[in-house]
Amino acid sequence: MQTQTLEKPAWLKMKEPELKKIITELAKTTDQPAKIGTILRDQYGIPTTKLYGKKLVQYLKDLNIESKTELDNAEEKFQKLKAHLEKNITDKKAKHRLQKAQTRVQVLKRYFNKKKKS
Repeated sequence: MQTQTLEKPAWLKMKEPELKKIITELAKTTDQPAKIGTILRDQYGIPTTKLYGKKLVQYLKDLNIESKTELDNAEEKFQKLKAHLEKNITDKKAKHRLQKAQTRVQVLKRYFNKKKKS
């Protein structure tokens, strides 16, 4: 699968080195690529980093920045809810959220396994 470079809009004046600097600064405050992408879109007006030829995760790897995957975040949430329910057995809302989190983890595992095979 090849990376497709999109055509940059005329209003976007930022250069790639500036983008790398911003990504580095944002990575210090958050470890989730999705949050970094949202901040880039909302505050800096960059619709996608693909305009510069690479995905955000590739930029993070090039800059040697460790970031959590969506699966790691889902598993962490599942473990926190599980620990909460051990202390608060009668919390029915948390029990429902735990079921939803468990489903999310299973879906993501299935997705990443399928992605590795292809």
